[in-house]
Amino acid sequence: MVGYSKLFREEVIAQTAYNAGIAADRFREAYGVDCLAKLDSNENPYGPSPAAIKAAESVSSNLASYPDAATSALRLAISEKLGVKAEQVVTGNGSEDLIALIFTAVLSPGEHVVTTCPSFGPHETGAEVCGATAEKILYPADWLFPIDDVEKALSAKPKVLMFASPNNPAGTAITEADFDRIVQALTPETLFVFDEAYVDFIEPSLRFDAIEKLSKTDLPWISLRTFSKAYGLAGSRIGFAVCSHDDISGALMKIRSPFAVNAVAVAAAAAALEDVGHLAMCVENIRLERERLQDELTKRGYTVAPSQTNFVFFDCKENGNELAERLRRRGVLTKGWFEEPYLGWLRVSIGRPEHTDAFLAALDSVA
Repeated sequence: MVGYSKLFREEVIAQTAYNAGIAADRFREAYGVDCLAKLDSNENPYGPSPAAIKAAESVSSNLASYPDAATSALRLAISEKLGVKAEQVVTGNGSEDLIALIFTAVLSPGEHVVTTCPSFGPHETGAEVCGATAEKILYPADWLFPIDDVEKALSAKPKVLMFASPNNPAGTAITEADFDRIVQALTPETLFVFDEAYVDFIEPSLRFDAIEKLSKTDLPWISLRTFSKAYGLAGSRIGFAVCSHDDISGALMKIRSPFAVNAVAVAAAAAALEDVGHLAMCVENIRLERERLQDELTKRGYTVAPSQTNFVFFDCKENGNELAERLRRRGVLTKGWFEEPYLGWLRVSIGRPEHTDAFLAALDSVA
């Protein structure tokens, strides 16, 4: 951007590109080998509900028409599922779209955002693009949520507290007791954005209803959810936010792209929401395979973060991106991490059993 750099804000120039996984149809072209296991993007290996596929196909004959800009029917279905008002729900083109929308609506240059480390990149970069500063609170070596440090950071009344549980890339989930402590430490000056993209994978004994808890407060908050993970609709790009008050959802709707969510995605999401059997099957199979992968990595002497998601994060004892590159040349896609101090860690999505086998065989051959 030598000739055009003056056109862009410094905050934009300072950013690095998003560390996206490689699309399967591009992989062979780039590496010249077949893809044996695509485990770099936390996709559901069992795909979406057949009902979701059928619903998506049913609207394909009307693609010349714009969709309902307000996605009213889907918002109502989500509200009934979660016990909130439809007016509290905002849909978007995936969680990344909603995160950017929230920061754009809320942040001014120089304001302060608190998040955790490691974290989903847009939690930090989305704030920085708006000219805000992002304070990253490091997880300890035991992977327990850094509640004391977060409470201390909240005493400065940051504009936004945003973090995910389960965490991406570590997969760890906050306990109900620590969540309650955060709620007690929050003040109305801070917007709490709780990213629950992987909530469906949490073990029932560790799960709690964050929306219900937050609804009993007068705090400003947003819960982020997605259809990309457990529901298997990553290619449709659809997520949603549940907001504490109509004022918050109304502000987001004002600046939201009016047709941010396409008709095919809306139809698929609505059908997927109703197919609880398919969701349960996916979650259980992924849980079993996650436990197997964690056990196999531990047997090989690797330190593995305690995941409650559809991926595992482990200390690979070398540069994770270099190991990921060697694995790709064996037909296995994983994701190295570019965030300090986790450059020596690798994130591996949970696939079907044959995908786990292919990953372990490749790892044994190149590690």
